[in-house]
Amino acid sequence: MVATVEPDMRPDSFFHVAVKVEDIDECVAFYRDHFDAELLERGDAESGEGATAVDHAALSVADKRVYFFDRAPYEAAGLVDDVPPGFLHFGFVVPDVECAHRDLAAAGVDFFMEPTVFGDLEVAFFTDPAGSRVELIEHR
Repeated sequence: MVATVEPDMRPDSFFHVAVKVEDIDECVAFYRDHFDAELLERGDAESGEGATAVDHAALSVADKRVYFFDRAPYEAAGLVDDVPPGFLHFGFVVPDVECAHRDLAAAGVDFFMEPTVFGDLEVAFFTDPAGSRVELIEHR
C-alpha cells in the first residue's frame, strides 16, 4: 500500500539551501564571480533580534536561492546548540505550514521549531531520519 500525501503537505517548490559560513562576503564574491549569482538581500545581526539577529546574504543561483549565514537563525534563537560551518538546512514551500506541521507531528516527526511567523513568512523546522534539518515555508 502506498501512502498518499495530503495536498497541504505536498511541497509547491524547493526554495533554498542555507549554509553557515565564516566569511559571508567571500562566499558572495565566489558565487557572483563563478556562478553569475545575483545578490537578493543582505542583512545584519544588529537590525534583528532572536532568530533574525544574524548576518546573512541571499543569492539567486540559477533558479534557486542560497542563503549564507554567520550562524543559523534557530541557533541565534537558542533552539539548537552551536552548529558547525557548512550545510544548515534546505527549505520547501508548502501551501499551509500549520497543516503540514500538524500532519507531520501526528506521524511522529519531531520539530525543533514550531510554526512561527517572520514578516510575510510562516516557517517551521524539523529533522529528517538522516539528521538533515528541513524548513517548511508558507508565503503569507
